[in-house]
Amino acid sequence: MAYPVANPKVIQRARQVLALNPLFLDTETTGTGPGDVIIEVGIVDAEGRALYDKLVNPGVPIPAESSAVNEITDDMVANADRWPLVWAEVEPILRDRVIGIYNADFDMRLIRQSNAAHGIRTGLADAQAFCVMKLFAAYYGEWNPRYNGFKSQKLEFAGRVCQLDLANTHHAIDDARLTAALLRYIAARG
Repeated sequence: MAYPVANPKVIQRARQVLALNPLFLDTETTGTGPGDVIIEVGIVDAEGRALYDKLVNPGVPIPAESSAVNEITDDMVANADRWPLVWAEVEPILRDRVIGIYNADFDMRLIRQSNAAHGIRTGLADAQAFCVMKLFAAYYGEWNPRYNGFKSQKLEFAGRVCQLDLANTHHAIDDARLTAALLRYIAARG
């Protein structure tokens, strides 16, 4: 696949973020709406090594349309920990770290929603999250005149464009690994 040569500023930004030794997070959820919650969390380091990989029992049925995308079913989460226990494990891992996320706005919102559903104060600051999707959009360079900005691309597409040979199963740990590999790929250009 051919694409424009990336702006050196995009490559430099990727290098700056990698120099901060970020972690990479991905979640799978019951959906995308304001009442949806997290059902899987994956966290890896900058080299893609798994630090956390766990299903979450949402306490409500997972809609069939969500299961069709992430392949996570009610049976799979039936004996999983509930969000308060998972958050108690995840929050210390992420505390005071830069977190690379593909579509950071979405995952950070779902963390807040999952915490709010259990009366938990979210200790993460939005400023900790670095959106790798926005960086890839600038790297790829497809302009979206409707929004007067670079067009966002799906993670699977980004992986294919960059010829990253990683599993993309729509499971959180695999998506977190692909996100880390994508940032490393962009940082290595130029």
